[in-house]
Amino acid sequence: MKNFFEYRFAIGAISIVAGLLSLACLLVGVMAVNYHFEAFSDPALTIMYANNMQLVKWFNLLDMLGYYLLLLPLIFYFHQQYRYRTPWSPLITFSGSAYVLTGAIGAAILAAVWPGLLTDYASANPENKMIISNLFKAITTMVTMGMWNILEVLFAAVWWMGLGKLIYSENKSLGVLTFIAGISTLSDALGNMFNLTILSEAGMNLYLILGIIWPIIIGIFLLKKSMKQPSDSLHHSLQYITNETA
Repeated sequence: MKNFFEYRFAIGAISIVAGLLSLACLLVGVMAVNYHFEAFSDPALTIMYANNMQLVKWFNLLDMLGYYLLLLPLIFYFHQQYRYRTPWSPLITFSGSAYVLTGAIGAAILAAVWPGLLTDYASANPENKMIISNLFKAITTMVTMGMWNILEVLFAAVWWMGLGKLIYSENKSLGVLTFIAGISTLSDALGNMFNLTILSEAGMNLYLILGIIWPIIIGIFLLKKSMKQPSDSLHHSLQYITNETA
């Protein structure tokens, strides 16, 4: 029983840390481009801030951890909680895992590639600057548009929308918030697939905000649940065992 409380408390704490690191990611990213927000969506502008290469690297590392990898414990926690509620549970969990891993791989690629290209760009002659700039743009577009804003967000939409429906039966506010997160990523994906800039930007901006708020709120919710009386935990544990043997 004690371990059950400790597990849920740990998941909640990790989720809050994920949200805080996501916030740090955005703050570092803004500083890396000297508060020029258009640089986030234009690689040609991003490379102009080659002197901020260390901030750019940490932007991607924080992105990898906050928006992605630290959500893995939460994905499998919810799989355990809801796996008997719907036959779609394996797909929902797979989509959550695929979202996290696709996004984290993209961030890791940029964290490894960007510093070297930015260093070379800062010291290159005009002819080589053009070559490096084209390479930087190609790699960045592959990750940000292909991996992040099309493939990753499709997986995220399935996970959050499916999870939102399940959470709604337990907590309506959290369920709605989770479903909205799914709608935001779906909008981002569809906007980029069909060249609807307004739709993609609206979805992405909402996702970036909810990617901070959602794990923090979920984490607080789980911490509060872990403080409940043992009798409540016993009820859920017995229900779990009954479902397991059914």
